[in-house]
Amino acid sequence: MAKRKIKIGLVDADLLCNGTRHPNLVLMKLAGFLNDNGIDFKLIIDQDEDIAPYKLIYISRVFTFTQMPAFYEKATPSEQRKFRKGGTGFYANELNVKIYRQKRDDDMSQLENDPFLCKYPNHRGGLRTNGIDLARQMPYYHLYDEFVDRKVAEGFKREKYKDYQQYSIGFLTRGCIRHCPFCINKLEDRILPYSNLDWFLDDERDEHGHLLRPYIYLWDDNFLAADPQIWRNKLQQLIDTGRPFQFRQGLDERMLAESPHGEEMAEMLSRTKYHGDFIFAFDNWKDRPKIEKALKIWKHYNPKKGTKFYLFCGFKQTADNREKFYRDIWEIFQRIRVLMQYGCVGYIMRHEDYHNSPIPNIYIQIARWCNQQAFYKKMSFWEYTYRNQTFWEQGAGFEVTRPIKPYEEFLRDYETGYYEREDSRGKVRKISRPLQTFLDFLDMFSEHKNELLEMFNYKLSNLKDPKLWE
Repeated sequence: MAKRKIKIGLVDADLLCNGTRHPNLVLMKLAGFLNDNGIDFKLIIDQDEDIAPYKLIYISRVFTFTQMPAFYEKATPSEQRKFRKGGTGFYANELNVKIYRQKRDDDMSQLENDPFLCKYPNHRGGLRTNGIDLARQMPYYHLYDEFVDRKVAEGFKREKYKDYQQYSIGFLTRGCIRHCPFCINKLEDRILPYSNLDWFLDDERDEHGHLLRPYIYLWDDNFLAADPQIWRNKLQQLIDTGRPFQFRQGLDERMLAESPHGEEMAEMLSRTKYHGDFIFAFDNWKDRPKIEKALKIWKHYNPKKGTKFYLFCGFKQTADNREKFYRDIWEIFQRIRVLMQYGCVGYIMRHEDYHNSPIPNIYIQIARWCNQQAFYKKMSFWEYTYRNQTFWEQGAGFEVTRPIKPYEEFLRDYETGYYEREDSRGKVRKISRPLQTFLDFLDMFSEHKNELLEMFNYKLSNLKDPKLWE
């Protein structure tokens, strides 16, 4: 009787649960190891997949809110033994520090100690002879091809899935020094070299000799906080490739202010072929002095480069803490004001705790305004909110004489019953959800109304001041 061929299933749980913008790097590396050893594997992209043909199924989950796939939930006890689970989504919310540390250590080492994988040789050099060496393993960049082809067949544009097909992906360094309580690296104390660029840089070309993956993106946690010799050498290697690259988790802007090499960092980055906006983070209002000092350095060397800052918010919100809720929204807009003054854009990053706040939808509306540069660069938050209202009115067939008007004019209309009158069709205008959320927030914090209206009218064209860095 012929020996049954081994087949391994790979599961991106986040992909199966409402999708994700990014491919799963660990799964691509695992696929690369299996491919190196001639082992049959498949990325499972159906909730009702028949798992009988698979010897083992490796499930990776990045987000704690991701639901496990249906075929996992309905698996029998004997089928459950096929599954190997890993990823930050299985432990990121653990509050007990000791338990968190143990779970993270176990998760970070489990694949390299996996009994099945350790039966097969490592083809990627280094000291390890058997099993996967995650730092050195070349990802298998075709893992998501079937998924992308299916989405294109469903009518989606291939460009929507460029992250799965146009990038070499990896970590040059791992670790951080900041101890942010919301971050998976909160217990880390240092940054160490991880992969060499050539361990994950793909050189596959099409029939015309063009690179299939012409871009590079990097998942480094805090690249600029590494030893100067490390970031300097690795940054030069990126420059030498001639390929556009991007640090997807952002760079630590504070290092430009804190490090004696801050100006060198800014100058060296100014010479790179960067892909898209430079991304930094302004997560804490208390960091304002460092951020402004760093921005003066950054804008001096990069006056015309697109610069975006992640703006973390919503952490540890509760339904009964009005003061903390107000402070969080206030800090979002104060950070935005600083960024506008320096001609930079923001990008709201909501912790899932925002759902627990008294008015969760205010975070959603702020993100929809801030995270779309076409709105952020041309409108204040109030203007964006009111334009949503008139856009709905136009779609419903109502006459709109002014798409945007000041809040005071809207308030006069509101108080004189404009939104309660019937038109010639017998229809009544209604308040759209974005505008109602805006009004609910003003009503909840009526004692801060003047301050809020000032904040909600911050506008890039009014606040940008090149004298701050010239």
